[in-house]
Amino acid sequence: MLKKITVDKDKCIHCGMCIKDCIVSALEFDNNKIPQYAVNGQGRCFACQHCMAICPAGALSFGDKNPADSMEVGYGNSEELLQLIKSRRSYRKYKNEDIPKEKLDKIIEMLAFPPTGGNKDNLHFSIIETKEKMEEIRRVSYDKISSTQNPSSMFKMADEAYKNGNDVIYRGASSMVAVSIDKNNTIAGCETADPIIALSYLDLYAQSLGLGTLWCDYALIVAKSISEVYSLLEIPDNYTLDYILLLGIPAIKYKRTVQSEKSHIKLLK
Repeated sequence: MLKKITVDKDKCIHCGMCIKDCIVSALEFDNNKIPQYAVNGQGRCFACQHCMAICPAGALSFGDKNPADSMEVGYGNSEELLQLIKSRRSYRKYKNEDIPKEKLDKIIEMLAFPPTGGNKDNLHFSIIETKEKMEEIRRVSYDKISSTQNPSSMFKMADEAYKNGNDVIYRGASSMVAVSIDKNNTIAGCETADPIIALSYLDLYAQSLGLGTLWCDYALIVAKSISEVYSLLEIPDNYTLDYILLLGIPAIKYKRTVQSEKSHIKLLK
């Protein structure tokens, strides 16, 4: 992203909020109290766009972004969000139907927004769009598992289940999302956090769209173990596969939340 700020001097009210909110102190006032990059500020900037987001007058543009094109900040309904979190379930039964394009488009729009350490653009999402493509992955997976010499107990169980009509790896899902990370463009310590945060956003948002999700170790192990499956995900060479989330239209519907008591919480005063 182009690291450039443009200030409409007629709109600027000289409040300095953009300067105060910059966590790397990249901005300062010029002699006319107009925000500008400080010495070496452009190099420190990591394009978080906080300066544009916080400007009360919409006077500051970042890169080629126009503040007028941004949405107003909204936090939704906290009770509805809590209900969604409580209602969220792992789905293991899916309809044999493609996810509607309008819902996939909304997911793609959302995936631009999960945070990453240092605002790094370091994630790649491989989204299986159609049930036909998903079926190819499923077929290749089980063909390779079936022909494996001395398979692991997990692969042996999956093979036996599939021969009995039970897809224990992909659960009949018509789609999935594989997230990969460019570790050479990642803040140290965020290698695992960045992909998981993104999939956590996706998990809740997908269920708000009426879709089902499943965090799938099984699919991850298969993709990492079978090169032919990995290649079908078309992950760029400089990225490393981190995790896989199954996605699809649920074939079942839960009627109520569970009553969880699993959290261990201590308030410190």
